Amino acid sequence: MVTPMPADHRPALRAADPAVWLLQGRSRHLRGEARALLRELLAGYLDMTPAQVPLHFVPGQAPVVDAQWQGLGLSISMSYSQDVALIALCPGARIGVDLTAIAALPDWAQVAQLYLGPKSAARLAACEEGARDALFALAWAKLEARGKCLGLGLQEWSPARHERLQERSIQVSTAALEGLPSGQACALAVARGASL
Repeated sequence: MVTPMPADHRPALRAADPAVWLLQGRSRHLRGEARALLRELLAGYLDMTPAQVPLHFVPGQAPVVDAQWQGLGLSISMSYSQDVALIALCPGARIGVDLTAIAALPDWAQVAQLYLGPKSAARLAACEEGARDALFALAWAKLEARGKCLGLGLQEWSPARHERLQERSIQVSTAALEGLPSGQACALAVARGASL
């Protein structure tokens, strides 16, 4: 079970055990604040100053830190939705986190068919209209979390991509991510045993 922690919480890290922080704000600079918090978190765990942390940001890719924690690589994943940011760290296992706002999408059926695949699109079409927005957001968050965990960008559905995203090594948690503001769906994917 993973519950997002407040920004000032600093638990002990454990190998292959993800830690997730929740940052809320109404600032236009939430992304910058989240990156600063990530640098601060890493500094504490790596026994460095924030300025010394060898952290790299490349658009469209997960942040990368060129340092190890107790001999283990650190996987990092971040997600933003409205005024909320999630930061996830995991030593020794790949992770992906995604936060998706629950909202009505007029073209949900087409988007589901293109990205979630025919089975997911059929399940969404069969559910009650009132529940569809939340189920779509959750399915989308799972898709994104799995993709981030494997280092894959968003692509249209294909049988080969679906098979890759469903690897048995990936465990996805949704209900365990409690404490999020209402109106958000969230998923955390962990691939233990995957090389970093």
